[in-house]
Amino acid sequence: MSESQGNDRKTRWSYSRATCFGHCKYEFYLDYIINDDSQYLSEGNFYAEVGSYVHEILAMIFKGELKVEDALQYYIDNYDNYVCYKVKKSTMEKSYETIADYFASLDIEWLKDYEILGVELEQRFTVDGYDFIGFIDLLLRDKRDGKIVVLDHKSSEYPFKKNGEVKKKSQQSFESYKRQMYLYCHAIHQTYKEFPKEITWNHFKDGGVFATIPFIQSEYEEAIKWFKDTIKTIELEEEFEPSEDFFYCTNLCNFRHSCEYRKAASRG
Repeated sequence: MSESQGNDRKTRWSYSRATCFGHCKYEFYLDYIINDDSQYLSEGNFYAEVGSYVHEILAMIFKGELKVEDALQYYIDNYDNYVCYKVKKSTMEKSYETIADYFASLDIEWLKDYEILGVELEQRFTVDGYDFIGFIDLLLRDKRDGKIVVLDHKSSEYPFKKNGEVKKKSQQSFESYKRQMYLYCHAIHQTYKEFPKEITWNHFKDGGVFATIPFIQSEYEEAIKWFKDTIKTIELEEEFEPSEDFFYCTNLCNFRHSCEYRKAASRG
């Protein structure tokens, strides 16, 4: 796999592009280097479709295009138009009911204390000379102190224990979520000349509970370093070996039906 990797400074990076390499180097190779649907068809998955659908409904609410009290009915009426991929029936049913319960009890009264600066806000910015694009789910300014808050919607469960520590099973994903948001903080600083005071995640599959952390300069710097180190690693990569992780290969990989390595992963 000696073809040009397309990782020069003209490449536009995203967080998903950078993390794809960590999930499976071969998926990165197929998606961003080969990039040929006639050979390897890139497709979505059930979990991504559900997440995108919820994001769209929430965006409509925060833009004033959909009333909160109409959100549940909209979710029910349009679900089949947005969610087409299938997984185990019990998984789909549990997901459907959990999100229906979320919209049935959704309350955005807390929003009265905030000014909305952006919804699904596209951010084009640079990190160490690399072009980057990202979308901020909800950018707010607290009316009480004038500080910025960045909020991201997540389908994962609330990551904290009662004592405030991160649950062991959530540690890896939470670190990834933080890196993504700190990169977006970089964009916010380029636009507003200030960093957010807080980063918040709306865990809509966990009752809509908010997980909030303060902006920490050292963690922001670590995220920037991670991104730069990741790009350097990708630029030096030559083999692009597959990960062959069973769950990822069979449920999440964009090439799970066309990748020649999937059978090996399926055999476990």
